[in-house]
Amino acid sequence: VLSGADEPGDRRGRLFPGPSYDPRADEFRRRAEAVAALPLPGHAVRPRASAGSFDHRYDAGARADIPSDGVWHTVTVAEIPVGLRTEYVCVPSVEQTVYATVVLSNATDQALLAGPVEVMSGDDFLTTAALPTLAPGGVRRMGLGPAEGVRVTRRTQLHESTAGLRNNTTVLAHRVHVELANRLDHAVTVEVHEQVPVTSEPDVRVDEQADWTAPGQDGPDRYAPGTRVWRVDLPAGGGTALDGGYDIRVPAAKALAGGNRRS
Repeated sequence: VLSGADEPGDRRGRLFPGPSYDPRADEFRRRAEAVAALPLPGHAVRPRASAGSFDHRYDAGARADIPSDGVWHTVTVAEIPVGLRTEYVCVPSVEQTVYATVVLSNATDQALLAGPVEVMSGDDFLTTAALPTLAPGGVRRMGLGPAEGVRVTRRTQLHESTAGLRNNTTVLAHRVHVELANRLDHAVTVEVHEQVPVTSEPDVRVDEQADWTAPGQDGPDRYAPGTRVWRVDLPAGGGTALDGGYDIRVPAAKALAGGNRRS
């Protein structure tokens, strides 16, 4: 019996045995609750952990019989169309590897909970990946692993000089050179991430020398302060070079934490 709103606080909204209580109910309950202790399938995430605190109802298209044999079963509840586009992302200052990603957009009024997703290219199975929670109207990025057909290399140069009427300013000129090459048989879009120093010191200035952009926070990713992005369209078999950098201006009597001469 479900206790009503007029019950004491420790009973309100909870189930308790009623007058027609079956003594076997405790065993039935134990067996039913044992399912919660089963190891989850690969990439599966419990909804409370993946989605936080929102409620959503899925209306099944038809009735389904599920065997009560103590193992997981996959049941099709509904089909939800999502937008898909393939993009490639790299952070060459950390790792000179390009990763393939899929940007998913959910334009429906149905939520997609985190879990395993099978990635296909035509009729070929590529991989099983982890789908992030995708709320109605949400956009998220899902990683597919390294893309061997797209290459990136990065070189840096640091030049230290002085400026000002009395040479009282140290100028640390950082230059970045990135080369991209597409060896695939189709055009690709590559997002190259760089990092510009962020300062809270009033006498330290950072001047950027590049055509990169500061990303917004309304896309599929959340970016750290100082992140800068190049977005490049590469034709099949094509390549390009990107040049940028920044100047850090500090008083000559000061130095950067960790030393001025860093790549």
